[in-house]
Amino acid sequence: MRQDPVTTNRLGACTSPYLLQHAANPVDWWPWCDEAIALAKRLDRPLFVSIGYSTCYWCHVMERESFEDPAIGQALRDGYIAIKVDREEHPSVDEWLMTACQVVTELTDGRASGGWPLNGFIDPHSMRAFHVGTYYPPRDSHGRASFRRVLASLGSAWVERREEVSTQANRIGGIVEDVLTRTLPAAPIPASLPTQVAQALLRFEDTTNGGFGGAPKFPQPCYLRLMREAAHHLPTLQPTVTRALDGMVSGGLFDQVGGGFHRYCIDATWTVPHFEKMLYDNGQLLELLADEHARAPQERWSAAMRRTVAWIEREMMADEGACIAALDAEVDGREGLNYLWTPDETVDALSSLGPTARAEAIEALGLDRPNFHDPHHADAPASVVPTRRPWHSSAAVDAACGLLLALRGERRGPRRDTKVILEWNGLLVDGLARAGSALGDDRLVTRAARIAEALWEGHQRGGSWHRTRIGSIVGPPATLADVACLGLGLEALWRATREERWLERARSIERHARSQWSDEGRWWANAGGDGLPVRIRSHHDGAVPSGLGAIIDLQVRLALATRDRPEGRDALDALARTINAESGTIMANPVGLTWAVAALTRAMREGVLSGGIGAPAPGMPVQGSSRRIVCTESGCNVEWA
Repeated sequence: MRQDPVTTNRLGACTSPYLLQHAANPVDWWPWCDEAIALAKRLDRPLFVSIGYSTCYWCHVMERESFEDPAIGQALRDGYIAIKVDREEHPSVDEWLMTACQVVTELTDGRASGGWPLNGFIDPHSMRAFHVGTYYPPRDSHGRASFRRVLASLGSAWVERREEVSTQANRIGGIVEDVLTRTLPAAPIPASLPTQVAQALLRFEDTTNGGFGGAPKFPQPCYLRLMREAAHHLPTLQPTVTRALDGMVSGGLFDQVGGGFHRYCIDATWTVPHFEKMLYDNGQLLELLADEHARAPQERWSAAMRRTVAWIEREMMADEGACIAALDAEVDGREGLNYLWTPDETVDALSSLGPTARAEAIEALGLDRPNFHDPHHADAPASVVPTRRPWHSSAAVDAACGLLLALRGERRGPRRDTKVILEWNGLLVDGLARAGSALGDDRLVTRAARIAEALWEGHQRGGSWHRTRIGSIVGPPATLADVACLGLGLEALWRATREERWLERARSIERHARSQWSDEGRWWANAGGDGLPVRIRSHHDGAVPSGLGAIIDLQVRLALATRDRPEGRDALDALARTINAESGTIMANPVGLTWAVAALTRAMREGVLSGGIGAPAPGMPVQGSSRRIVCTESGCNVEWA
């Protein structure tokens, strides 16, 4: 534990950078813990649970406007027990309250919505939310009640209309708990499922700029993995993957100066990013670029991978050998400040280039067209380096990027979230190992191995895994997604090196996952005992894979790796149990579980899953095997010849 010298509340004893950002607030914050919940019960006060993360722009805004206000702090102290939660430390708490937010907005607005900061008002006796919202402004505006008004209104309702509050909490909580614990009976998974899901996703493809949807535009690696896998059977889907990666690599989502991918773009054209950088995006995009480069080698793919790795090694390494979580979007309260260049700054920065080279670089990088406007500050026109379209490398462009990066290094940098997150690092190990194989670069594989060793040694305590770590201090217990993603990285290292220790570790991780998070093939996201009213079955891919998607992928990989070995029977049995138990969940929302669908598609294609629901579609290339899972209407069983 560490102590912040300016702390005015309990958060100064925490390690989470996000919680430490709030340690000097005049709010009597508690971290998420049993003691805070017990105190709220004893004092008969509602819990105010506020969830965010260190790189969240609107979290910073609400902190400045409200949580730094002494009057707000007093109102919370008088009427509530206030808890601050880092969603990256406690994803299950976030899932629980975000589901409540979506239920509340569906009931009140007719449309489910959510976001961060996520602020919930909880009855501590039932641990059910009676009101949930996101950002609350400091004053009534645009139809939104001010935070002070919300606090006063809900505090009054708690005291004067308790029965009404309890009824509301039970109504919301009942729906939430049904959503988060729902199990569905087995359902056939047709071999045509990947094509059906791909066709559904194609309705949202931006065929001009690449990617899915409009503004804001996110990378959506889970969707691209499904498209890539389905393209083995339907080659017309491959251009969707290539277009998306082209748009990202050639546009502003990719940091053309320093390398690495930002979290998303605020427009549909991949021009201006929202400037935070997250480790999980970069790990998954490395894996996708590696596969694309292995399929069709291109300079743009190899350059993007190498420059992403260079950025990771320069800016994201933790002292213990793994990688930190994220870089903030803000510098000194200004969005993207260290990434922006005014026309005069651009000319000065590139003054050492000759006139012809300077003009070529400015035009190629789009710096002759200011593209960034900060809605909160009236500044001179500025540009984020938005493009390399068409992508090309030249002496002038490379020299210009080097000069801009050197000058950026002299600027004040963004805050670093120094948590080491097991799940995100596991995804990075997967991406690095695959990138090293695709590029024939053993150094990248060695880097992946060093990170994997740091995770293996640093995140276990007494046989239990922990999700986060800062230095030698571990955080909350691991989730299913944490250990499954670590297993994916370990399996990728085995494929890259053929060193048996990596495969043995991946197998031990999968067995541990079954012992902690599985019940006869049904999977839970959290281990329980975390203060929540229910144990969560969170089965929806987002920016990262769901626990279910990741564990199915790991089980498929282990089945393929070991099916010609005696130990392969255990891997096939485990995968068969999962399919039997979770097929109904997958079929109820296959577009929301594209990671799992992609993994099962690979299992069909490589002959480890066949018959009945696993029958390959006409024309699907299949590798034969006498050791496989055969599925019929009565279920899936292992055929072990």
